[in-house]
Amino acid sequence: MNNDSKQLSIFDSQAPIVEWRPVRDDFNFCRLALFVSADTKADRFRNLRQTFEIQHQGKTLQVIWEVRHDAELGLPTSFDRDVWLGIMDLVQEATDGGKKPIPDVIEIPSITQFLKRIGKKSDGGSGTLRLKESIRRLAYTTCVTERAFNCPSSGGYLSLVEPIRLIEKCVFRGDPAGDGKIQERTWLSLGEYVRKNLDSGYISLLDVRYVQTMKSELAKQLYSYLSYRFWLAVQRGRDYTSEHWQELAAYLAASGWNNLPRAKQRLAAALKELKRTQYIDNESDWNGDFYVFKVGEKFIDELRNRLKAREQYQAWISGKSNARQLTVIPRPIPVNTPITENDEKESALIRQAIRVAICHQQPDAEVLSRYGWTPQDAESLASRLKASSAAAL
Repeated sequence: MNNDSKQLSIFDSQAPIVEWRPVRDDFNFCRLALFVSADTKADRFRNLRQTFEIQHQGKTLQVIWEVRHDAELGLPTSFDRDVWLGIMDLVQEATDGGKKPIPDVIEIPSITQFLKRIGKKSDGGSGTLRLKESIRRLAYTTCVTERAFNCPSSGGYLSLVEPIRLIEKCVFRGDPAGDGKIQERTWLSLGEYVRKNLDSGYISLLDVRYVQTMKSELAKQLYSYLSYRFWLAVQRGRDYTSEHWQELAAYLAASGWNNLPRAKQRLAAALKELKRTQYIDNESDWNGDFYVFKVGEKFIDELRNRLKAREQYQAWISGKSNARQLTVIPRPIPVNTPITENDEKESALIRQAIRVAICHQQPDAEVLSRYGWTPQDAESLASRLKASSAAAL
């Protein structure tokens, strides 16, 4: 096996350094506000509204996105965001990672097990009631869009009189069935446009396991936003994204952020956690009214997994005899399989090659030498990755 083939073969490694559990979420919700970042009555019982302007065919058009709260249950909160990712996790299983169409009904076999799935303790009746209320709130929440919500399979950016819903309908086990009987199952159906986007592949892969390890609710919410922004940045040859504090406040649906000092104060803990968990680099910092987020090692690992997850991704090695298609979801890691020294060595080269090919950075010679690689090894692998990634990105 030649040197390039040996290096390229490591993309089939079954034990990446950072294990992840991806879920497929609608891409729109990585850029449009949906969940409020606080659970106070003043935050929940209001409407969310984002407006901005775009240029289209020489005209300036106003874009409007509005999330209208339910009069009794209010807006979706950070708890509801965790529930939504749990529902996306169920969809992931039901569709075999997107290989199968979404079924009409998504079943929740056990509320206790579902709470455990999303990292919440089941404390008896109160936990069950809170989960049911959350699902109802997601079903009652209505979104109105004028050129803000994109549904490619329905013609692109929608301008609708009818509301967009996350959940079309839901039924809870034990509730009256309306015919004198009792409901025997708990299930829900996704809203039409969300379902279309998930089925058509207009999705973002999010690491639900990573989200569940985070403590800051603002950091959890920023994760999906940055995942989307970093994904766009690397396609444009950048390893950073610069975001105005007002845009961050709008996405986080934050209230009371009426100046930069207040925004810095509110974001401090979340930014610290994102650095600690290496989703953003330690060099990330404020630059005037903007925060410059630089990609961290955790995002590089996520990017590696995303590239592996392209069902029709080009073969890494030229030639029909060596052509292979990678599965939509990376092969799971056996629970008790240790990460070996060779796994760490291979992952170090992959990270540096991604930095060279996609982030347009220079390889870190010190890191490479620590594992026995050279900058030339990283550049050799990057040249093959660069040629293939254009088709996947």
